[in-house]
Amino acid sequence: MNWISTLSPAQWALFAAVPIGIVLLYFLKLRREAVEVPSTYLWSRTVEDLHVNSLFQRIRQNLLLLLQLLAVALAAIALLRPGVRGETASQSRSIFLLDASASMMATDAGEQENRFEQARKLIREQIDAMEQQQTAMLVTFSDRAEVLQSFTTDRNRLRAALDRAQVTNRPTDIIGALEAADGLANPRRSSTTGDENDVQVSDPKPADLLIYSDGGFRDVSDFNVGNLKPIYRRIGSENSRNLAITAFNADRNVEKAGDAQAFATIVNFGTQAESCNVSLYVNGQWRESESLSLEPNEESGLTFSLVGQDEAASVEMRLEAAGDGASRDQTFDDDLTIDNFAYAGLRPMRTVSVLVLTDGNKPIELGLGTESAAKVCVADFQSPSYLQTPEYAARAEAGLDDLILYDRCAPDVMPATNTFFIGALPNDQWSWASEPGQTILVDVDRTHPIMQYLELFSLLIFEGRAVTGPPGTRELIGGDAGTVLALAPRDGFQDLVLGFEIVTTGDDGAPQTNTNWYAERSWPVFILNVLRHLAGAADATAAPSFLPGDTVRLRVESQVDSVQIGRGSGSPETVSAGASGSVEFVDSDMPGSYRVTANDKLVDLFSINLFSRQESQIKPREQFELGYESVETSGAIETRKEFWRWLLLAALAILATEWWLYNRRIA
Repeated sequence: MNWISTLSPAQWALFAAVPIGIVLLYFLKLRREAVEVPSTYLWSRTVEDLHVNSLFQRIRQNLLLLLQLLAVALAAIALLRPGVRGETASQSRSIFLLDASASMMATDAGEQENRFEQARKLIREQIDAMEQQQTAMLVTFSDRAEVLQSFTTDRNRLRAALDRAQVTNRPTDIIGALEAADGLANPRRSSTTGDENDVQVSDPKPADLLIYSDGGFRDVSDFNVGNLKPIYRRIGSENSRNLAITAFNADRNVEKAGDAQAFATIVNFGTQAESCNVSLYVNGQWRESESLSLEPNEESGLTFSLVGQDEAASVEMRLEAAGDGASRDQTFDDDLTIDNFAYAGLRPMRTVSVLVLTDGNKPIELGLGTESAAKVCVADFQSPSYLQTPEYAARAEAGLDDLILYDRCAPDVMPATNTFFIGALPNDQWSWASEPGQTILVDVDRTHPIMQYLELFSLLIFEGRAVTGPPGTRELIGGDAGTVLALAPRDGFQDLVLGFEIVTTGDDGAPQTNTNWYAERSWPVFILNVLRHLAGAADATAAPSFLPGDTVRLRVESQVDSVQIGRGSGSPETVSAGASGSVEFVDSDMPGSYRVTANDKLVDLFSINLFSRQESQIKPREQFELGYESVETSGAIETRKEFWRWLLLAALAILATEWWLYNRRIA
């Protein structure tokens, strides 16, 4: 049995006056008014009353007095909080680390609670069991740590901090919380180890590191626990259920103008087979659904076609209940719902400016004139003599064009933008690596976006040369004599160089074709890839996705002073744009599709998604690596069984009995 006093010494002194006052009330002599009575019978009763209230008489046995004193004694004992403590803490200092990441919203903790509420209840029990000399602090962590309460012996402040703790939609990173605890428990030194002037700048303060989590974070092998004693309190059930969308993206189909596709990956992280409907919504309207069944730890990829999706659109995927009795919009019921939804977007079309310098090239005109290219490109055709004009010089220096295409010509000074050279070299950092001759293609780098969807090995090239570029040059197409198409970086820009001409000039001055590429289906696809990934038209396709809590950085037109950013149909938030058109949005905790508007015009889209296998894998871990040791879940925790509530109930019962006896006596 041990005791935890709830009153200060001054308060105890005041409380001690209560029983003294009760006893004094029984000794006080009551003042009686003289009353004339007509009967000697009443005189004896009056004399008896005088004896009872005599100040100097011996106190007689009085049941009411005993009951009152007993009630006060029980209340005093209750204020001492008697109790029996189980396993005690090894240190007088405790650091509570409370996991507030998305996986703690899983509802497998029992009693209709999520994991976060269960962890908070366990910490509250720990706080209630603290003795007066014990100190504790509270730190919550998700992708970042927050110290809600520094070290204190005040249990009320710790409880208030615990009440302020909130679960988040963010992924987990325990590093920040460990560093906060380490800075308070482990002493630091004034210099490097081995220095003769090295001194310890603070005293060690050992502490119990109580981690309340499901273990959904990576191991921390390079952390030195020092004076910290880690204790892992595992939260969650072994038999969890969770279907999760771990990836989702929407992009336009470069081979079919006006069409788009949505791609998704769904994983069953639960312990039993699950079936659901996967539904696709475009701008809030249902488009189509597909049934899906997955075994434990099985994953599946799905593709949806979006026909006729020319305009910007918000795309959403939902996991919905399967079965005859389930409605289409009934959410799939598992232990974690945040990953049952995923969001993507198709950005509004952005038109890019392309300057073409050529003596005449019909294949380039055809490639830039296709329906798909015309939607994202405004082309300005000029002759090579335009290079000598002041207008070109100002245009190139300011970087007004998104791409300049040089067909069989080159500038004296490279422009402040991306370039595409056909049959010419940009500057002296480039050189020809072979003599002109028939070229046979032998290799294509299909991993680069410019080379996607291209079949080139049937091409005929009558005359071409290999090229060599500056350091960092990447070969996109290789020929029998060397690199035929290369991409190289240049001071923040990129230069694309093709080692053969598309159109040449004959001896009679008439244009002649040098390749059959212009007649192949891959030619307009290649031109569109160049526009999308070199001119920047790719910015007009898939909207970017960010994790909850990330800082979202966007670029808008420099003429825009501010934009409005809103989630779904919610109220938008006004965000100022920088001088260069940069926008930073930090209120990104809630998953969803976000629209960026300026002057009531849609200028951009982005989405917030969890997309974390670490969070969706909600089965709690048995152990994790911390420093050079393995921390296993601890079944024992400091507990204290208290009896003050029962003592107060007994005191109230005694007071009720005293009141009943008093009223019965005077009745």
